[in-house]
Amino acid sequence: MGIAMPYVRVKNKYQVTIPTSLRKAMDINEGDTLEAKVKDGQIILIPQFLSNKNIQKRKSKSSLMSMIGANKDSGLYKSAKDIDETIFNMRKEWN
Repeated sequence: MGIAMPYVRVKNKYQVTIPTSLRKAMDINEGDTLEAKVKDGQIILIPQFLSNKNIQKRKSKSSLMSMIGANKDSGLYKSAKDIDETIFNMRKEWN
């Protein structure tokens, strides 16, 4: 995956903070559930993508896709490629 392996410290009440780079790479957000396992002497945290989170992601995707062809006079979005380009350009502006 190519992500640096940062160290974490065990804090009060045995809590650890998942570093930002790992949270972003795995799309882990506050309130998400992780399964914790011990395997071969390692602690493994596995994100559990609950159906509610998947439903929200599908809804947001379908709402963008529903805009294809909408309001053709103003040229909102004519294809999924147009949406991808718009999102790409918006992300460039954030940096």
